[in-house]
Amino acid sequence: MARSDELIRIPRLRAVVVALAILVTIGLLVFLQRYRGADRTAMALSLLTGGGLCLVAALAGFQRGFSGRVMTRRDLWRIGLRSGAVAGVCTAGVGVCLLAARWAIDQLAGPAGERFFPAFLRALAALGLEMALGFPAYLAVGAVVGLLAGLLVAEAIGISAERVPSVVPEHAADGKTKHASQMET
Repeated sequence: MARSDELIRIPRLRAVVVALAILVTIGLLVFLQRYRGADRTAMALSLLTGGGLCLVAALAGFQRGFSGRVMTRRDLWRIGLRSGAVAGVCTAGVGVCLLAARWAIDQLAGPAGERFFPAFLRALAALGLEMALGFPAYLAVGAVVGLLAGLLVAEAIGISAERVPSVVPEHAADGKTKHASQMET
């Protein structure tokens, strides 16, 4: 049997989602309190934090929808690729919003003390104008990186999953063997 056709039972991922959410929250707080909006480190950290937020959301959705179910590794890989691509595309948008929020927080501390929401919208518009030409490239790179990350996360889940026997020795009345996914548990 090919490895991609191997049946696995998806493990519960609550502890992983909670641990990752704690790390992303710490990264978000450090980003919002420490770095200036125009700093290159802030730009990189906004993308990392945005990617972490999208990964937490994707893993939480996967946990809710597929935890405890039996599927093939190939199906798990497809879900990982699809979710990773969506999360990668969303990462660019979330990263830009985080940068705009950081710039708006910088405006709050300034001498004029502009309110957060108007400063956020102005920063988002400024970032949108600056990134308009490069945004399709950001989305494409995000999708490719997301595909790879989704595949890696799916493989990590597959490695930690319980193997389910694909053929059960019990024979059906017509002489054919029952597939494990067809048997009632």
